[in-house]
Amino acid sequence: MAHKKTAVIGDPIDHSLSPKIHNHWIESKKIDVAPYEKINVKKENFIRDVNRLIEEGYNGLNVTIPLKEDAYKYCDNTSDIARTLKAVNTLIINKDGVYGDNTDPVGFEKSIANRGLNNKLCLVLGAGGSARAVVYALTHMKCEIGIYNRTREKAELLCSDLGVEATILTETTLREFVGSSQLVVNTTSLGQQEDQENNLIEFDSLNSSAHVYDLIYNPSKTTFLRHAEKKGCTVQNGLEMLIHQAAQSFNLWHDTMPEIDEDLMSVLGVS
Repeated sequence: MAHKKTAVIGDPIDHSLSPKIHNHWIESKKIDVAPYEKINVKKENFIRDVNRLIEEGYNGLNVTIPLKEDAYKYCDNTSDIARTLKAVNTLIINKDGVYGDNTDPVGFEKSIANRGLNNKLCLVLGAGGSARAVVYALTHMKCEIGIYNRTREKAELLCSDLGVEATILTETTLREFVGSSQLVVNTTSLGQQEDQENNLIEFDSLNSSAHVYDLIYNPSKTTFLRHAEKKGCTVQNGLEMLIHQAAQSFNLWHDTMPEIDEDLMSVLGVS
């Protein structure tokens, strides 16, 4: 019998730590499946490449930037949460077709569960698939949300699709909102290239008591987080969200919830 095959797809994908995470769990739980891989899939080739991967026997795929909305459209059926977000980060392929789920909201919420940010004023930068997951989670946390995206229409569509009320910010209103925010989350890919500047906000406006979160985890400290740290803010990258959403995906595929422990952190080079 062919081994179950799983992988993460995206573009770029070289930076992904998902294989280290999933393969650690596969080994520690002694699950008899093929090693988890990372596969570059360009947006324009999504349907062709995913069709090919399914033909090659892949049973589960994680989906990262910039393919989450394409994955949603590709599915035969989806979870309620994926339907609300119109974005999918986990594909399950079986005899009934392709099922899509989204484990990002629970991954994000678990990653900041101990930060005391429920009911707080939060700023979200970006309006793509990851932003949808973050806004969904923050709504669940009863936060007051402001969204800034360079294309205002995309931010408005996000709110409409999710059925949430948020303040859609302009460049003018952004500065004041930054100063009042207890949480600032960058969901854009700005900063993924080493030393690439993310200048969406004026760091002078940041409140030093704010928690600043960048969903990018490689590099582990983007220029965005370094600027916030200089301002006295606590900072966090996307590694914990990546781990928590990965655990949910792993459970969907293998029907067992993996441990998030010191052994995993050691594998990832985090002390």
